[in-house]
Amino acid sequence: MTSLDNFQDKKIRVLSYGLVIAFMAAILMLGKWQIVDSERFIAIANERYRTVKIPTVRGTILASDGSTLAYSEPRFDVYVWLPEIELAEKNDYQSREEFVTKVAQAVGATNEEIEERLDSGPLWIRIADKISVDQREELLALRQDNDPDRYLQGLQIEYVNKRIYPEGYLASHVLGFVGLNNNAEPIGVGGIEQYWDGSLKPIEGFESGEFDSFGNPITINSELQLESRPGDTIYTTIDKVLQQKLEQKLEEGYKQYDAKSVTGIIMDPKTGKILAMANYPDYDPNNYFDEEDGDVFGNKAVTVPYEIGSVAKVFTLAASFDSGNLTPGTVLLPEGHQGCEIISPNPKPEDSCVGFESNEEVDCVCTYDKKPVRQSIDTTDALINSDNIAFRHIALSMEYEVFHDYLERFGVGTLTGIDLAGESTGLLKSADQWNYADQAVYSYGHGYQITPLQAITGIAAVANNGDRMQPYIVSKVVDSDGVESEFNPRK
Repeated sequence: MTSLDNFQDKKIRVLSYGLVIAFMAAILMLGKWQIVDSERFIAIANERYRTVKIPTVRGTILASDGSTLAYSEPRFDVYVWLPEIELAEKNDYQSREEFVTKVAQAVGATNEEIEERLDSGPLWIRIADKISVDQREELLALRQDNDPDRYLQGLQIEYVNKRIYPEGYLASHVLGFVGLNNNAEPIGVGGIEQYWDGSLKPIEGFESGEFDSFGNPITINSELQLESRPGDTIYTTIDKVLQQKLEQKLEEGYKQYDAKSVTGIIMDPKTGKILAMANYPDYDPNNYFDEEDGDVFGNKAVTVPYEIGSVAKVFTLAASFDSGNLTPGTVLLPEGHQGCEIISPNPKPEDSCVGFESNEEVDCVCTYDKKPVRQSIDTTDALINSDNIAFRHIALSMEYEVFHDYLERFGVGTLTGIDLAGESTGLLKSADQWNYADQAVYSYGHGYQITPLQAITGIAAVANNGDRMQPYIVSKVVDSDGVESEFNPRK
């Protein structure tokens, strides 16, 4: 064999050994990929499939004149991933001082505030809350000093909404506010925000599909997309001028009489439309988290029933007239009364109302001043003088069941159905549980409990020829497609 043949033979053997080694290396590498690095490659593959949220805003709440009572605008929370900042520093892309200075200027904070937040917690840190769109754009445009073509590293920006109440305290109990649920998601709390939360809440869109290593979409792969939808626009019946005047008068009364709280409602008796509703003390829904007393958030006009007192004498008198038992001139007490009257059944001749409060065997009804009246009292006199004893006799003209039925029809002990959160039913015993004392105290508005809203809807029925209207505070809802849903008065 010639030297040339030997050379060719060696070359073939070397190539063969090389192919065998390459083949074995490929097998080992495939095995490593399949077994050792499988989870890493799965993660890389999953990263290619992305779902991007398309944010939108919560619906707007408007007054009756179309002016804004509540709206949302896009804001952003800024986070930092510390390992990314540290890696950029290690590679001399950017310095910590450079990062802090540029970010602080963009978000309107001091360098010290940003440094404090960077030193405060874990690897994932929120360093700015609810920055504006302009601030976000400024952050995204920040470049590194060493390489102006490279963006500042370490920032992550998350879309959030900021709820704004431009009128501050005005109609705060009607509006409610937007808080966070257990999953840190925005949710309406109280008032319209809670009752209409499903309509006001926006629907976030999303876009999903596969992308290559440069971030370009792979068009041959199917993509999913859902368009975002903002929340509905809510038109209320609130008259801002009346609302402001009502709140002013309530505050004056609260301070003048050193009250624990005060409540006021203005309603159109012909339609049930709520023109104004307020409580004092009130709060600023923009800064609800600063309130120390949680009781301030309750809308007492709809949530807190109480003994309405003499206001309810209108119900008793109207029931007696409507049932045909009495007329405006019917004489109730021909010789007047002594200022107090025994109501206990079968009283003894020696029984007296003197000191009856401490006598368990005697029940009496008295006027507020317990002064005798020495003249005839008819139904008109009873109302003019708000006479408890006379009203007890008005109630006696009706059976328990008849009086109870009228109170229910006036709305006592039943929900009005108003479109606000937290309405209470109040308290009214069933007629079969009544006794003589109930009949007496119910006649002048004690014993049962109703809310201020129930009271005004019942009283308004008298002004509306006996038709009790369902109170409402939302007149129209308009969705993102412009479709309107109007709400008309209901008996």
